[in-house]
Amino acid sequence: MKQNKRIGIIMNRVYREMNQQLIKGILDQSYSLGYSAAVFSTEEEYQTEMSTFGENSIFSLINFDLFDGFIFVPFTFIQTQTVKYITNLLSDKFKKPVVCIGKDFDGFECIWQDDRKEMFNVVEHMLKEHNCKKIICMTGPESAPVSIEREYGYRDAMEYYGLEIDDNDIVYGDFWKNSAVVLAEELVSGKRMMADAVVCANDCMAIALCDALAAHNIKVPDDIKITGYDGSSEAQFHTPGICTYKPSYHMLGIKAMSYLYRSINNGSDCIECSGKGEDLLTNVSCGCSVRFPEVRFLVENNQLIEQRFLDNNMSNILLNTNNLNEFAEKASNWFFLCLNEEYYESENFDVCLCSDWDIVDSDGLAKEEQNKGFSEEVFSLFGEDCFEMFPLKQMFPTKHLKSDKPSVSFFAPIHYEAHCFGYAILTLYEIADSFKMSYPRFCKDLGNSLECLRIRNRLKSMTYRAFLSETRDALTGAYRSVTLPQFWNEITEKVKLYDETFNICLCSISGLQQINEEYGQVDGDQIIMQIASIIMGCCAHGELCIRSAGNEFMLIGSTNKPIPKEESLENNILSKIERYNQTSGKPYRVQVYTVSHSVSAQMLPEREVLYKKLKELLKRKKNNGHLRTEQVYYADFTHLRRDIYSRPEEEWSVNSCCEKLCMSMSHFQRLYKSIFNTSCVRDIQNSKLRYAKNLLLHTGETLQNIADQCGYDYSHFMRLFKREVGMTPTEYRNGFQPLRNEDS
Repeated sequence: MKQNKRIGIIMNRVYREMNQQLIKGILDQSYSLGYSAAVFSTEEEYQTEMSTFGENSIFSLINFDLFDGFIFVPFTFIQTQTVKYITNLLSDKFKKPVVCIGKDFDGFECIWQDDRKEMFNVVEHMLKEHNCKKIICMTGPESAPVSIEREYGYRDAMEYYGLEIDDNDIVYGDFWKNSAVVLAEELVSGKRMMADAVVCANDCMAIALCDALAAHNIKVPDDIKITGYDGSSEAQFHTPGICTYKPSYHMLGIKAMSYLYRSINNGSDCIECSGKGEDLLTNVSCGCSVRFPEVRFLVENNQLIEQRFLDNNMSNILLNTNNLNEFAEKASNWFFLCLNEEYYESENFDVCLCSDWDIVDSDGLAKEEQNKGFSEEVFSLFGEDCFEMFPLKQMFPTKHLKSDKPSVSFFAPIHYEAHCFGYAILTLYEIADSFKMSYPRFCKDLGNSLECLRIRNRLKSMTYRAFLSETRDALTGAYRSVTLPQFWNEITEKVKLYDETFNICLCSISGLQQINEEYGQVDGDQIIMQIASIIMGCCAHGELCIRSAGNEFMLIGSTNKPIPKEESLENNILSKIERYNQTSGKPYRVQVYTVSHSVSAQMLPEREVLYKKLKELLKRKKNNGHLRTEQVYYADFTHLRRDIYSRPEEEWSVNSCCEKLCMSMSHFQRLYKSIFNTSCVRDIQNSKLRYAKNLLLHTGETLQNIADQCGYDYSHFMRLFKREVGMTPTEYRNGFQPLRNEDS
């Protein structure tokens, strides 16, 4: 499979007409140069902070290693924080060429239209064709580079035709409606002299100015002429129609890709595609006839798609799915609503969900970290193999990578507020066009539907958990053995349905009878509770813990991928039991034996057969020679250890302990270490240090006397105490506050 050269494009609201033309120019040029493209688009206008977070999650998906260069279009974004986030992301993680359109950032190539020349053409039209003399220029914010360039174009035209410019005729606006309304009030009230014309730096201000003047019975174009800038379809269908300048965003896209190609290829030149140039689109507002070619067809086509989208019950159908299989089936049936008919059979569409999109905590609620971005693996809902799992860094489902044709892939986030479910990917082959407005709407419906499914799953889970709580073992909190047949059936059905691996682990606590006899039934019950808590805490992959017998626990579950041996359930349990023995402070060591088994769906035996096999393996472990020796001497060693800790003033040594148990030193030390996971020498030392600490805190004995009572000479005692406790005996006695040594 050939890997095409690929560029990335980051843009907001791709479905807008202007942005579609820009994308088309980029794609026309990239296809001619042998590059495919991936577009990462959001829809962050007027959204809450949580929604913006969810939208921006799409940028964390990008694996920059898959791209030769990026084109970033920051002027399409509204929120400055989003632009800052993207620029930082590109600066930190992408060390290849980046071309920015419309804004200048350090380290990136920046290109834009010739606003100055284009505004000159607009003003020249009003001067030559309509004989206007007094013209007001309404530009954008005073500090914006685009505003300044368009203001200069106005000044150039006025000066070229020998007309004076009054600084009061330069109005700094906001590229929005508010400043236009203020200007209208100033003209109507006489605060500002009525002009022959107002040239606005965008269509939005021109439309708002027309409406505000009409409210005061000022007629356009009879009383004053107005022009806009951008060539938007809204300008054509306004009453009166707005004269506007339509920049060639198609040519801008071609230019951007050409710049990027040269940067990627060390300055090598390329042949640029031909494209439609800029155009002054006259209309009623300037006193000319209407000139808006081809726009009505575009609007009518979008209206047909919109009508198709609304003339169905798709949203309600998706909102009422009961499981992921049903959701995938319904969503695939309705996707055709998002495409022009000409795209059919020339596209691939998929929804890729995070592998843990619906994972819950033990309380039945979604994990909080799930709304922080993508998991390391995702799965495809509509792949050739349903629920095909692949690493996130691959980004593209397998079927999207099988064609050598130049293509564009549109990535859109699937989320609800800040909760990130995954992403949608639409790939069009040899089509230099972008998706329509219905596509992001469809993606929003998918996010809303998944949220409903997630909530529905939570409610089912909580109801089910309420039922299961009645079947819990009172002592340990594990499920009772009567639940085993039901759980076994549920998990094995899931294993067969999704072709997963069935995992089972059997755990048995050894030596409980001896603990009960030596220390009482309460100690024995505490051991069972503590070990059960450890075992249940190791169920990291959703395993269920069942108390199958008094001292025995069974864990069953399933996984869709192999688990490394070092991360296995059995290893996890044994390591935590070992940690418990080291820190419990008990005079005895708790021994837990485990056996585990994993089996594929095709080879899964009957429950009784598998359980019998595991019981035999467990019995074999318990009966091996080494473990049998431990059991024989367990009680004697426990008595000895208790004596060491209860009578620390005696002269304990390894030799004396060996004599008590009538054992050779090597055999004694090996068994002692195996049973208690520490050496006899260490226990003797810890016993004496504990005794010394007690004397220091509760008596006035001198350090020399305390050393003698513990069986140490003075200097050895001082060094040992400092090394093991971390402070001198005097510091310890005085509440850990360093004081002058009492013997100095």
